[in-house]
Amino acid sequence: MLEQLGNYYRSQGILSTHFTCPHSDSCREGYEETFTGPKSASVSTGYEHGNLPRLLFLSLDSGSGHEDANARLPHAVRHGMENVQVNELAINRHWYRTHELAWYILRQYRPDLDIEDTKRFFAHTNSAKCCQNKPDGSQADARLFRNCRRYLAGEIRVLRPDVIVTQGNKAKMGLQRIIEIRERINDLACIIVFDGRLLFWLHTYHPRYGGYYAQCGYDHETQRCEGWQQYSEYISGFVDGMLGGQAE
Repeated sequence: MLEQLGNYYRSQGILSTHFTCPHSDSCREGYEETFTGPKSASVSTGYEHGNLPRLLFLSLDSGSGHEDANARLPHAVRHGMENVQVNELAINRHWYRTHELAWYILRQYRPDLDIEDTKRFFAHTNSAKCCQNKPDGSQADARLFRNCRRYLAGEIRVLRPDVIVTQGNKAKMGLQRIIEIRERINDLACIIVFDGRLLFWLHTYHPRYGGYYAQCGYDHETQRCEGWQQYSEYISGFVDGMLGGQAE
């Protein structure tokens, strides 16, 4: 999968070491000193092998990009993902919250899964492939999201997820353009069709914004995120019923 992903990025001019995107000058304008080029999706080993249902997070932009183009290649990004110490991450920040939601979803299939090991079983990509590296990781300018929409369908086609979680409105807008809604569960969850396949789509607020915490529904008495637990049960019901309980 990583080789196929790299080949796709290269064919589109958005492989970090072969960056020929026609929009690069537009996206770089005003950020010439801080701009960094495209970063590959983070694709864990377990996700590639289909050990569990394939769970893909689609977020906004990376917030900060490595200056070294080689560090943004598919194998390097996987290495960084699988070597992060999840339990040392700030629990109120994006990357920990992403692992937390992945843990709720994937432990439906592996009850003994530890949140530390969740990093080996999901994938994550950004709607904007490049990064302006704004102060405090602020969101990139809207033009980056507009310019990158053309790449999203091909990337998802390579990744072949069973479940997509969008994080933030720019991610939602990008996905809406390339899917068909088959069945709505509520305002934030539905069954969709992409490339002839049925997928489960859950939309969340971006973890750095307040609406996210209301959606996750943390209960101090039970000490668990009741909202994520409910959505995880919806997802497992979809996978068991529509996909026969088997990830492709």
